[in-house]
Amino acid sequence: MIVEFSIIPLGVGTSVSKFIASALKEIEKRKIEYEVTSMCTIFEAESVKEALETIVVAHEAVFKSGVNRIVTMIKIDDRRDKKISVEGKVKSLLSHLKKE
Repeated sequence: MIVEFSIIPLGVGTSVSKFIASALKEIEKRKIEYEVTSMCTIFEAESVKEALETIVVAHEAVFKSGVNRIVTMIKIDDRRDKKISVEGKVKSLLSHLKKE
């Protein structure tokens, strides 16, 4: 499954990258590969439990970095008929763009 999440620290000013960095360091400790975009973080997980446990670790890391309020948004693409990957979804999209 593919997981997308975004943690938004509130009340800490306009630049929040140092707080998000603390979340990503915790994900790295779990040896999970991830991709960062300008708006979210994406990773692959074997189960919903693994996905949510990973997000909880990231969420708590931001609190530990000194934030008192956080909004966390989660999106999960859980496909059961075949194994999917971040790379595969991007390749599929790009292949359709080339046909036009």
